[in-house]
Amino acid sequence: MDNSDDVVSEAALIAALEASGGVGFWMWDIVNDAARADPVTALLFNISPARSRAGVSLAEIQKAVYHEDQAHISQVILDCVQSGGSYTAEYRVESPEGRLRWLFTRGHFYLDESGRPTTGRGVVVEISDSKSAGIAFATRDGRRIEDALNKTADLCLSLHNAVSEFGDTRIVALTETLLLEIGKHLADRQRSGPKPSLH
Repeated sequence: MDNSDDVVSEAALIAALEASGGVGFWMWDIVNDAARADPVTALLFNISPARSRAGVSLAEIQKAVYHEDQAHISQVILDCVQSGGSYTAEYRVESPEGRLRWLFTRGHFYLDESGRPTTGRGVVVEISDSKSAGIAFATRDGRRIEDALNKTADLCLSLHNAVSEFGDTRIVALTETLLLEIGKHLADRQRSGPKPSLH
């Protein structure tokens, strides 16, 4: 059996980062614990694009998060999964060769009518060039989001969620393009603004 589709290389990641401008997106079917992502996001988390298309577990994705950042980041995200809503985070991921990269992420989790988690969607921006040091953080957003850019991000994530269920691949691609642009704006603002504390 040929496993060439499962290879994750630094060269493939660099090419994906250059092609995408360092911005990617992800979606997670929580019920089936199957996360899928575009190639840049998959490679940042040490998962081949082919395996990502098939779906991988959250546990596998979390393996790439740098050990010093893992507990705090995971707790905020899992709390958000259980109650729905959005989060913002900055943390490091580690490549198989030990290289650390900083990521800015924004995600939103959806609940069904009974209050059970169903899906999550978000954007990932590689920000290593502008952040070589600092502390990792993750924060849950409140129920009311007043900021226009974060409102736009959440609306676009909701739109992407709905369009994915609708199944028109052309419209899905358009919402993904919009998500990538919003991700760039969120990351640009994050780079220039104050950083929240992890604690």
